[in-house]
Amino acid sequence: MATPRMIAHVLTGKFVDSLPFYRQEKQLKRLGIDLPRLTMCSRAIKVADACDILLDMFKEEILSGPLINIDETTVQVLKEPGRKPSTKSYMWVFRGGPPGRIAFLYQYHPTRSGNAAQNFLKGYQGVVQTDGYTGYNFLDQASGIDHIGCLAHVRRKFTDVTKAAGNSGKKAKKPGHADTALKYIRKLYKIERKAAEKGLSTRELYEERQFKAKPILKEFKTWLDDMVKVTPPQGLLGKAVSYSLTQWRRVSGYINHGIAKPDNNYTENAIIPQLNRFWKVGFIDRLQLP
Repeated sequence: MATPRMIAHVLTGKFVDSLPFYRQEKQLKRLGIDLPRLTMCSRAIKVADACDILLDMFKEEILSGPLINIDETTVQVLKEPGRKPSTKSYMWVFRGGPPGRIAFLYQYHPTRSGNAAQNFLKGYQGVVQTDGYTGYNFLDQASGIDHIGCLAHVRRKFTDVTKAAGNSGKKAKKPGHADTALKYIRKLYKIERKAAEKGLSTRELYEERQFKAKPILKEFKTWLDDMVKVTPPQGLLGKAVSYSLTQWRRVSGYINHGIAKPDNNYTENAIIPQLNRFWKVGFIDRLQLP
């Protein structure tokens, strides 16, 4: 008979300490305990089924908050019926909830279709922050939702330009146009850093951004408008400028909400470590369609 302590020990070993069931089986055998890996797996599945009610509670908690962050990334699922192991699948993460009670919910989906986000957000009204993936475009027309973007993705585009210039083998005599863009972005993040040090409330942060960040964003936008006229669109710089202008309304939207960050990094940083852990413990190859 499985005791709560034994189940907790096995699941903690697998999902916290990254110990696959076959390793735990060997460890327990050395202690004189005969607990086959198949039995551990069967119990883990039963625990997962019992946790369905908790997943519903997490979703309800996330939907009750003023801000939801969403991100998705590719995973490879082995032995999935009707699909090749090389087929791309996706893990989605939703972050949100009342201030001070932030929750994360992970969902597996076989495709990157925006339906995953649409289904999750049914009936939601508030702020939703994502990257620039087109699957989130429906949010721009969704009633009661203010869709904001990710400044970090803009920064990465211009960082790629500077990296390419550095790898060319030529020493730059003066900073390039990408450095100018990054300078604007550094100023914006400096405002955030100082605001965090002051411990500003959401209202105070909103006012700080309106007073300090808004003029910088206006100047940055003017610079982008000028650059797009003289920059070849197919080059790295041209693509960075074009992406920034396309995403501008979303990317600059964070200044209107003291509850939001300039970027979606909290959510991105939440999904990658978890996926790495799932891979280590062999969890991904047991994923099944919802």
